[in-house]
Amino acid sequence: MSSASFIYLSQEEAIKHGADDVAATVADVERTVVLTYQGKAIEAPTATLFWDVDPAVLKGGFVGYPSKKRANIHAGYIDDDGVKKVAIKNIPSNPDNLKNGHGPRASGLVTILHPESGYPLAVMDAMVISCMRTGCLGALGVKYLRSAQAATAGFIGVGPVNQAAIMGIAEVMPELERAYVFDYDTERAQRFADKFSRQLNIEIVVCASAKEAIVDADVVVPATSVQNKDAAYIEYSWLKKGALFVDLSLWDAKYEVFEKADAMFTNSDLVMERTTMTPACLVAEQVTTEDKLVDIGGVILGQSRGRAADDDIIIYFARGMALYDVMSGYRVYENAKQAGQGQTLSLWEGEYWL
Repeated sequence: MSSASFIYLSQEEAIKHGADDVAATVADVERTVVLTYQGKAIEAPTATLFWDVDPAVLKGGFVGYPSKKRANIHAGYIDDDGVKKVAIKNIPSNPDNLKNGHGPRASGLVTILHPESGYPLAVMDAMVISCMRTGCLGALGVKYLRSAQAATAGFIGVGPVNQAAIMGIAEVMPELERAYVFDYDTERAQRFADKFSRQLNIEIVVCASAKEAIVDADVVVPATSVQNKDAAYIEYSWLKKGALFVDLSLWDAKYEVFEKADAMFTNSDLVMERTTMTPACLVAEQVTTEDKLVDIGGVILGQSRGRAADDDIIIYFARGMALYDVMSGYRVYENAKQAGQGQTLSLWEGEYWL
């Protein structure tokens, strides 16, 4: 008779074993981007459930998010020099959670799977891992695509993703001197400024508008809950010469930003499979062509050109994928296992079926 068990890691336990390790997460996403570029990773198509929306809208085709209430199921596999890493992440979310008294926008779980049996090895909180890898994926673009003169960054939204992003960018951009931030919640923006100015030893200016946070920034990072292109607000004229626009949250920039940019990069060619998001919808709507989108994996390996000129305005589409959760989640699991920690839970003690 077989038995099966796995270890459970709460958010606090995941953090204890490296979920919030900025340098390690930057290394995770860079390693994953390279392995994906080399064809050593598989990302399953995302399954998304929307609810409290007219079913006819879902059947008719859409771009963006037809409802604030959604749950995504992601899965990925990485062959990391012979170490097979497999995981699933589920992440339900609603951007109205905070104002409705429910806490953060999203919750989630990462499940690390045995590469042969498929049985769970570990189940852990996903939210620190997920936000950290998203912010650090944006930082990866800054590492390789920023102007040589870059010294400032602008952040639109001060939620968990941009909290991770400012830490990741400070990690890869030691010359960062000043950050500009804007959020509709001015008190939260001030708390963000107070915390990270002390932690990162940089000046942080709380701005009265998104435009004010962008116009003097060498790196621009929006991480908001904008739902679709009709709500886009960032204009091309706001971007200074040489700016790097890190597109973390999909719908902040008006299409003119993409039309007029000097170059565009993605974190993987796989992002083109997500037809309801940028950049795939930009190709479908003939705003650009796929050949103009450069996989940053090739830049990292020296096989593709990165920034051509310091005055170029560059777009970097940083699209989250389960593969980054696989890599970071596996690291956290290995750390916990080596420490002999985590709560062991039984899946079954004996087989029920013959």
